[in-house]
This record gives sequence, C-alpha cells and structure tokens, in this order.
Amino acid sequence: MQTDFFASLDFPGRTTLGLAEIAERVGCTVQHLLNECDRGAFSGLNIAAPGAARRAMRIPVECYRAWVISKLSGPVDLRMQFLRDLPVATRTEVVCGIYATLTEAERRSLLAQLRTT
Repeated sequence: MQTDFFASLDFPGRTTLGLAEIAERVGCTVQHLLNECDRGAFSGLNIAAPGAARRAMRIPVECYRAWVISKLSGPVDLRMQFLRDLPVATRTEVVCGIYATLTEAERRSLLAQLRTT
C-alpha cells in the first residue's frame, strides 16, 4: 500500500529499494545510510554473496517509510497534522502495527485509556 506522506520522497509501487536511490531521494550519502543500518535505524536485506567485501543492501519499502517517519522533526502540532492528513487506511495500518508490538498488559492499558478519552 502506498503511504501518502511527502509524495516527493515516496516510491509508489515498489517493494524494495537500493541505498543509492534512497540516498539520492533524501539527499544524503550511501555511507550515511549504511551507518543508519548499522545502528539499527533500517532493517534491510544484504543480498551480497557470502564473504563479499561489500554489502548489497535492499531495504523493504515499509522499513524506508518507517525510517522517514522516525526522522520527522518539528513541533508536535506539525507531526500530529502530518498524521491527521494520512488516509484513514494508512493511519489504521500504523495503529495496528504499533498495537502488534505491545505486550498484552500494554494493550489492556491502552484500551483502558482509549475508553476514558
């Protein structure tokens, strides 16, 4: 599913991305993106042959989009507006993704909070 965030940064219809094309799109170096991979900001697939001297990374588009969202800066109001402007289906996908990461106790707590708001 295409997320309608910053259309100029998205890769509609793609499943994986190369680091060079991401670097070009966001205006950074491939080395910077490799450093992001090393610190765990990106999940990627290294499709290089075993023992190869260089990595051949492919980044799932979902991981790229999550990385872009994690890099959003600015006042909370602007970030919240960004989220409000997303299509309902995309917001639902984000909420379900977050919900899936919660423990059962965290889920119960969240549901209790939602019932009181």
